[in-house]
Amino acid sequence: MDASLVVMALCAVLVYWYLKLHFAVFERNGIPGPKPVILLGNIIEILQKGQLQAIKDWRKTYGNYFGYFEGFTPVISISDPAAVKEILVKDFANFQARKPFPLAPRKSLGLFLENGDQWRRSRSILSPAFSTSKLRQMTGVMEQQVDKLLLNLGTQQAKGSNFDIYRQFQSLTLDVIGRCAFGLHTNAQMDVADDFLNKIQSLFRNMSTTVILPLVMLFPFLQYFIFALKNIVLAIGMNPVSWLRRQLVEVIRIRREIGNDGSVTDLMQQMLFHSNKHQKMTDREIVAQSLTFLLAGYETTSAVLAFHCHVLAQNPEAQIRLRKEIKQLGQERIGYQSVQKLPYLDMVFDEVCRLYPTASLIVTRQAAAARTYGHVYIPAGMNVQVDVWGLHHDEKFWNEPQKFIPERFSPENKSQIQPYTFMPFGAGPRNCIGSRFAMLETKIAVARIIKDYELKPTHDSQNDLALLCRGAIVPKDGVHVKLVQTRNAKFG
Repeated sequence: MDASLVVMALCAVLVYWYLKLHFAVFERNGIPGPKPVILLGNIIEILQKGQLQAIKDWRKTYGNYFGYFEGFTPVISISDPAAVKEILVKDFANFQARKPFPLAPRKSLGLFLENGDQWRRSRSILSPAFSTSKLRQMTGVMEQQVDKLLLNLGTQQAKGSNFDIYRQFQSLTLDVIGRCAFGLHTNAQMDVADDFLNKIQSLFRNMSTTVILPLVMLFPFLQYFIFALKNIVLAIGMNPVSWLRRQLVEVIRIRREIGNDGSVTDLMQQMLFHSNKHQKMTDREIVAQSLTFLLAGYETTSAVLAFHCHVLAQNPEAQIRLRKEIKQLGQERIGYQSVQKLPYLDMVFDEVCRLYPTASLIVTRQAAAARTYGHVYIPAGMNVQVDVWGLHHDEKFWNEPQKFIPERFSPENKSQIQPYTFMPFGAGPRNCIGSRFAMLETKIAVARIIKDYELKPTHDSQNDLALLCRGAIVPKDGVHVKLVQTRNAKFG
């Protein structure tokens, strides 16, 4: 036999043996889960059902601890509160890193995907931008942009027809994060042709429909070829990310020329003029961080607002109670101070976030060393996904978990909730840095809407929204409602 054929046959055997070994990691370690197919893993079921539905189905079959393959990548899904506490908080030193994202750039990842010393440095620089004093200063911008939202909603209400309120919120959240964090003068709410809005919407549409992500899940080595191709595409400006980066580079240039103006206290100022010279970020890092916050602030908060409107339209009695609470503020403008006086709004917010945790699929970690917590064994190097959706909808922790019951989060009941069964913003040192910003923006907008309008479901509204997973979980087909103006409605 030809020697080359022998070598090829031997290589084929070795590759097959390696793949068998790789895809048997859960079986070897006694971890239950769906049986993977060599090379494909469980990607077919994920693509057919969507990742969220696949995980929900697997949890029903295998319990709160199981392993599956995102193509080639093994992942353990965990929704055991005791183990979640160990992973996210108590043993954080072993789980500092996030699960790698297949299409993440190899440099300048932004806070969400950074690990180790790079993550710690970025977190320490960025955290002061979301302090209580900074949030108070941002409230004025939020209020001004919600004014514009109410004008647009008034136009929709005057037409008397159903409309997708999710699209209105996408424009709102882009204007808010753009102005509060970077001083970007986007005008998405007043101009449907706003370049920032169109580029960001194009980017998220591409994320939902691209075949590149499944390919890289199956064959991780392809990312190097894709990065090379992406760099060519970026160079000739055919990618929305290229356009967004160019705009942020221009903002950095202008802000450097203006200098360290003490009256400006936004995120961009924090990154450009950090007091510790040894912690200053490069322009490349600032662009990466800015792009991360811009996209996250746009996507997640608009989805949370849309989920609020969907749930409240389905529950008119909750609207009545919330409106009554808001009316008790009298003529006080709805802002930072006044939303602190609305306990039922807090309860509604928490319950909507329990029902629709937008970050359910992105609370991930990677084990540096093997660990065993009770019956949960996690091998070294294993990717871990905390199943937030499973925790939020588990009958062991919540009575009638599919029902909207804000009273679960009343002061007397909230203290009885088992720790690490409710975490819409993650938990531990890597929890969402912008959670208070998102909560404040959402509560101001919801309070203003409910004060002035009744939300009515449309004739084709359904209790169960179709959901789309593209990092965050968002309404797949929008949230369609009808508005009815309340009596004596005035701006808050």
